Amino acid sequence: MASTAARVPRPRSGAYSASKFALAGWSDALYGEERPHGVHVGLVLPGFVETEGFPATELKAKATTRWLVSRPEVVVEAILEAGPGGRAERYVPRPYWVAAAMRILAPSVVRRATAGGGLTTATRPG
Repeated sequence: MASTAARVPRPRSGAYSASKFALAGWSDALYGEERPHGVHVGLVLPGFVETEGFPATELKAKATTRWLVSRPEVVVEAILEAGPGGRAERYVPRPYWVAAAMRILAPSVVRRATAGGGLTTATRPG
């Protein structure tokens, strides 16, 4: 169990993202090391999950961000899907995989978007 922050970090969450990046890297390495022994290592990467400690009130209040919030039951389903013989990775909610893929395909776009700079083109001093 890691976090989408393992693949796409956000500002002001550097330490958290670094710990999740480490967990994802370790999971990938462990998969390769243990596969010959018949051991499956799957990774679940949830985003925002509504819990008692994180009610996600602000995100759920807006129609444009409501989809970002998942429920604990969905995370449980993902864990089962990534369990023995299952998926290598499972994002919760599922569309979060797009941000991770974009991080590889267009890293500068994702960096600007997650840093709050939108998708505008940065200007460089002459």
